[in-house]
Amino acid sequence: MHEKNPGETAVVLRIIDANINRCAEGIRVIEEIARFAIGDEQLTRIVKDMRHEIRALSGLFPADVTNFRDSAGDVGGRFSTPSEEKRESLDATARANFFRVEEGLRVIEEFGKLAGSEGGRRAKSLRFRVYELEKAMIAAGPAGLPFPESPFLYTFIDRSIVPTDEVPDTTAALVEGGSGMIQYRAKDISLSEMRRDLAAAIPIAEKAGIPLIVNDLPELAAETGAGGVHLGASDADPSEARAILGPARIIGLSVRSAADIDSAPLDDLDYIAVGAVFPTTTKDDAVIAGIDALVSARNSTSLPIVAIGGIGIDNARSVLDAGADGLAVISAVLKGDTVKNCFTFREIIDRKREERDGA
Repeated sequence: MHEKNPGETAVVLRIIDANINRCAEGIRVIEEIARFAIGDEQLTRIVKDMRHEIRALSGLFPADVTNFRDSAGDVGGRFSTPSEEKRESLDATARANFFRVEEGLRVIEEFGKLAGSEGGRRAKSLRFRVYELEKAMIAAGPAGLPFPESPFLYTFIDRSIVPTDEVPDTTAALVEGGSGMIQYRAKDISLSEMRRDLAAAIPIAEKAGIPLIVNDLPELAAETGAGGVHLGASDADPSEARAILGPARIIGLSVRSAADIDSAPLDDLDYIAVGAVFPTTTKDDAVIAGIDALVSARNSTSLPIVAIGGIGIDNARSVLDAGADGLAVISAVLKGDTVKNCFTFREIIDRKREERDGA
């Protein structure tokens, strides 16, 4: 930075000071989560040490950056976005604050180049360490909800059928009907609307001990504290999803054949969905795999298998007999009396379980 421009110097150091405070505040929130939610002593110590290192950045610039602080004159301190005013879960709180710290360190790094000091280089090093800390926090996170006992009913909140104002009641009906797992599926709606839906649905499912899975979007699942994510063949890589969600969340993958299973990263998966087993009206581009694909899949993996696509009362038992652990049902549950429809499928499932346990 040119010494002949003291006004620019003051602006740069003021920006650096503001972002040091921003990072220190964010890392303190993360420290409290490591301490009280995760209860990991070593991780808490690492976060605490990092907080002190962030505070120490202020001493690595040509002048004391705190001398340039002007909180009263900060025009950005008088407004906030809706996403800053609400958090759906501890996971969402941790991720928001990790982003805050990482973004702030990037700002310090860039403006530190103008100051020509060690502070900018140290901020860059800290930023990459925060990325690693975020991964460690995810891996050490609290345990997710257990995977349902086989056989089970896998139901859906499909937004092509369920309006947003009916999401809470539909979730409650799916829970009352005996769902073992619920998937939230939404196409062509905004992320903010998805967040509102999930904020309403997840607590209802979690209170009943039922994992609520998000379709397609591992980042959204992590942000909202959902029980996991279900991925299609063209969605995010399961290994990347596992890195985002950590070891405790549920990850499922759609496949059509045993060959798809052979090429899948099975170590990163908790279950596989095979389908479409039968013709379905829920997905226009569905390729019919047939019940033979289900039998082949059962012979290819010990992972739980969910059958999806055209599952109804008339064919549900044949799907279970072919080796499916879960019945994924959409239209046959959501259209009509949801609780009653669930009970009908549960009768089939319970009868299969009784026969198995009595054998």
